[in-house]
Amino acid sequence: MRYQKLLLVILASAAFQAAAQTAYRSVDEQGNVTFSDTPVSGAAQEEKVRIDAPAPTAKDLQETRQREAELQKAAGQAGASRAASQADREKTASQNVREAEKRLENTRQVREGDRLGTAGGGSRLKPEYHERVREAEEAVDRARKQAK
Repeated sequence: MRYQKLLLVILASAAFQAAAQTAYRSVDEQGNVTFSDTPVSGAAQEEKVRIDAPAPTAKDLQETRQREAELQKAAGQAGASRAASQADREKTASQNVREAEKRLENTRQVREGDRLGTAGGGSRLKPEYHERVREAEEAVDRARKQAK
């Protein structure tokens, strides 16, 4: 509401100031016409032009207030929609992180065929196991970055 009053005051004061102002019509050497609030230096031709604008009517002011209210309402609805979609994106991103972490946990479990026998009778993990875990860790990192 405060912004509506401020806009109304600005529009009204601008309208009253523009009610009787002087502008300058200048023509340069190439024939280009320029209108400005100050004389243009170096103009080939220049003349003063008086601008008489009517003061806004009560109906004009009411229409301006109505348009401002509609804009405020639309902005509020758009803001609420953006906030809801942002919340949905954050929820989805958090869910993606949890799922990636769960896949990583499952990937780290040693399965049958993940070990190689050694000459000393022991075993070690195959390079494929380490690659699988590295890819799962990278997926978790990507999900976390997207969640930020």
